Amino acid sequence: MSSIEVKAITIAELLSNLHSGEWLTPEFQRDFVWSNAQIIGLINSIIDSKPIGMATIWQQEDKSELPLEHISINDWDNNLGKSGPRYFGNKEDRPGRYYAILDGKQRSTSIAMAFGGLRAQSGGYRNSGSYFLNVDYDDMQDRVQYLSKKEIAKLSLDSLPSYVQHALFPLELESFEKLSQYFFKLAGAIENAANYPGEVLPPESVIAKRQEVLQAAHDGISKSKLAVYIVPKKETLGDICDIFEVLNTTGTKVSTVDLIHASIYAETAEELKPVLLREEIDYLSELDGLQGWSTSTRRPEFIAQNVAGIQIALSKKHSPRAVNGRAEQKISSIKSSDLLAISSASWKDFFAEKNFVAQCFLDFQIAVAGGRFSLADCPYPGIFNVYIALRWYLKFDSDESTNWTKGHLDRLFRAFFWRNTFSKRYDQGFLTRVSSDITSFKAFLQTTSANPNDQKWSADAEKFLRDLPQMGSKVAIDEAIEEAIKDGNVRGALQSGGILLLHTRADKDLVEPSQDISHITSSHDLHHILPRAWCHDNVTAVNKAYLRTSKDHENWVDSPANLIPMASKSNKKWNTMAPQTAFETLDLQSAEHLKILGQYFVDNECVNLLQKGPDQVGAFLERRALLLTDEINRLMRV
Repeated sequence: MSSIEVKAITIAELLSNLHSGEWLTPEFQRDFVWSNAQIIGLINSIIDSKPIGMATIWQQEDKSELPLEHISINDWDNNLGKSGPRYFGNKEDRPGRYYAILDGKQRSTSIAMAFGGLRAQSGGYRNSGSYFLNVDYDDMQDRVQYLSKKEIAKLSLDSLPSYVQHALFPLELESFEKLSQYFFKLAGAIENAANYPGEVLPPESVIAKRQEVLQAAHDGISKSKLAVYIVPKKETLGDICDIFEVLNTTGTKVSTVDLIHASIYAETAEELKPVLLREEIDYLSELDGLQGWSTSTRRPEFIAQNVAGIQIALSKKHSPRAVNGRAEQKISSIKSSDLLAISSASWKDFFAEKNFVAQCFLDFQIAVAGGRFSLADCPYPGIFNVYIALRWYLKFDSDESTNWTKGHLDRLFRAFFWRNTFSKRYDQGFLTRVSSDITSFKAFLQTTSANPNDQKWSADAEKFLRDLPQMGSKVAIDEAIEEAIKDGNVRGALQSGGILLLHTRADKDLVEPSQDISHITSSHDLHHILPRAWCHDNVTAVNKAYLRTSKDHENWVDSPANLIPMASKSNKKWNTMAPQTAFETLDLQSAEHLKILGQYFVDNECVNLLQKGPDQVGAFLERRALLLTDEINRLMRV
């Protein structure tokens, strides 16, 4: 094989290469899959001038054997009437010399999104927002923020004065080659009184910090470079297939759990019962309360995070293992480096209390949502680390000065769970925020001197939750709840929060009440009360605002307000009928059926509205949304 050239390029050069079509991606590569959290992690590495990985590209002949295209993300295509690619640059552009990206598509696409302005135009897509530099951040995890298209519009974040007033500056560069000019303009805007309310500048210390954050971001973006391996064009397509296979298989990163497993086994191999981490994690999955939460193949690090959280909460604990060459090790987060530091003795303690662990999982689910749900259903699974850490402290580490009980914790944590969900506190930086929450909760609970029903304790708990960093205002939380319940286009944690109660309240099938659908192992799905086909065929002047499913508008049809737990077999019957016909044909008027409907947030008023025809669709959906919202608001109160 011919020699491979190695070089390094700047962020500006990468953006120019991608936009001009000098770097193209083979059509057979997988779609863009990185999450916002992964993109933000990359942006932070760029700003801090840390290594950002590498890309492998293949120089092309004038007529390439590979079908190539500009990098893209998914968006709505009005011409096609369906989803399609949103390209970075003109998709027809091809310079005289161009390259195929063999490895590095995810990284390159992320940089184009963060700094090049590549985004979906339709607000219903997860990549329709933008990335901002928060020059007023207190916690490093909040330095870079992603805001959706809807959030940007709500803040009117579209001009220099609005950027200054919110202390949020777009990372999208106006020109790839003019990075310094762009940041110079932002720096000037910070010191211009005309950009502030009443033309009053903030204190000099605030101005100085903002300029410092801005300068650091400029320097980091300027200095960061991507390592590039360039495969010469004389290599054959067969050679390239071999390279591509190696890059995508043998180059797979070793997981944190694999490293922990190897280390802990090595330490305990000579003992009568060595610790086999993966086997222990799989055994946990068999216990009542842990179904759908513990597995060695899907997010196995979650259980390790549980143990790290416990170490943060405990006063009396085993010394951590020394890792990364540190003389003194302290577990202060649930990040990978701290997971590696969990001692063999701590793991043994954890697995020796398997039944208590399972009980904590079950109690958590019942406390926050009144029923069982899985890790996949949980808006922010990391929040459980706070709960189990405090339960473990209460059982194994508290003393006679501890006056709080499980009852205090359950009430406080239920309200915290729902407020955290709809404030989106764990969208970014949850790996460190979890540790600060454990510490804050423990400190507050240790001040408890009353029973959990005491009004003063409840008032103190309400204030404690309101004052948590990044919790957001009641108004913002209410708006997020409304969005989650009324818009089926919502994705991520808001979507999970909007439908969680429908999962946890699932008990009996509506059509066949004798059928138990309460297990969390996918024995039920959520189906449409107003079937999609029926909605399409029954649009009237009165209900059309409720029956459109465009990604650019509020989508009531696919929202939680129009979903109900039901067995698939029952849904096949329901889906073939108009709602009012279904009630008559399937005989859903008995006391038992009405009780089940009520359990699923369909009260008598909803039932009556469903039977009055298409023009009452809006009234039904609004009523159902109100019932769901009222229950969430109840759960948010201590």
